[in-house]
Amino acid sequence: MKRYKVGVLALISSAIITAISQVFYANRVQGIHPFLFTGISFFVTSLYFQCFAFRQKVAPRWRQTWQPLLSLNLSSVVTFMGFYFALKYIEPAIVSSLEMGIGPLFILLITLYQRTAIAKSQWFIAVGTLFACGVLIMAVVVGESGVTMELSTEVVIGIIASILCGAGAVCCSIYSKQLNELGWTSSMILAKRYIGIVSLSFFLTYDRILPYLMDNIMWILLLTLFGVMLPMYLLQKGIQYTNTFLVMMSLCFVPVFTFAFQLIDARVQFSTVTFSGVLLLFCLGVASIWIEKKVN
Repeated sequence: MKRYKVGVLALISSAIITAISQVFYANRVQGIHPFLFTGISFFVTSLYFQCFAFRQKVAPRWRQTWQPLLSLNLSSVVTFMGFYFALKYIEPAIVSSLEMGIGPLFILLITLYQRTAIAKSQWFIAVGTLFACGVLIMAVVVGESGVTMELSTEVVIGIIASILCGAGAVCCSIYSKQLNELGWTSSMILAKRYIGIVSLSFFLTYDRILPYLMDNIMWILLLTLFGVMLPMYLLQKGIQYTNTFLVMMSLCFVPVFTFAFQLIDARVQFSTVTFSGVLLLFCLGVASIWIEKKVN
């Protein structure tokens, strides 16, 4: 029972810290290239987990694992670089909500492709999720989101990136599971899955990374430690000590927490449209998880 309580606390803490880090990053990235942070942060994260991977001494079995590892790296590029790019131009709560909402829709499309039967309740939630995502996208397009800015190429790309990172997150889960089944540990996966992100980020920012690093090293390291590694660790503990139902529920709360914390940022104003879309996605997410639990 004590471990269960620790797990619940870990999941709540992970959701809150993730939301705070998203809002903080979105504020700090306004005057810089969005991929300066991803290159440095994920390089440090990879080195950290590589230390654990070295000590585990598990055979990588490259002949069997290179394809899922390559796919995982490509999916991670789409997910994380898309997410951090979108945070520069789009309201944080909308980015977080679209990532959460698009994932289940993408899974439904995969299910349709596999010609598997889909329950009526899942169709209802899928249509509702599509509607909620449409509301949030329209809030950006017509200027009713919490961040006031003109519709531009960067904003359109930010919307597309938000959508793609939801689909990418699903692919990351699929390929991570494949590597797990081939014998890779969590540390091995986390040490190798960001190679694409680090390489592409450094390539795109090689001419400005050193001056930027010297001026911003402290907040980058702090955000990497408390905004990337700590939530990752807490989520892992929550998975270990609780059940899948609570884990998925905690992820539904991230956009809600993000919406609340982003109001501290003077750049972001309260938006009724964003609040309605976030709340609708949250309710649909909870309903989806609840139905899944009853079925299983």
